[in-house]
Amino acid sequence: MLKSELIQRVIALNPDLPEPVCRTLVEAFFSSLTKHLVDGGAIELRGFGRFFLTQHAARTVRNPRTGETLPKEPFAAVRFRASKSLCARLNAN
Repeated sequence: MLKSELIQRVIALNPDLPEPVCRTLVEAFFSSLTKHLVDGGAIELRGFGRFFLTQHAARTVRNPRTGETLPKEPFAAVRFRASKSLCARLNAN
């Protein structure tokens, strides 16, 4: 689902709220989630899964075209781990 689709769903479920207010609510929700992840926190949505950061150390990488080795700086990446109930629903075929 795209963020624009989520905004349209919020608008449909709350016809008494104007569209700019719904858009602001969704934007504020995602910005607060992003800020929490940047600050090093984890986000858990019960029954869905957990978003968290993993730190990757500095290392040397190779350009496959030229064969040149380059240093890569340490970085953080967002990871997702699905909940048991979501995995069970996805794998119940």
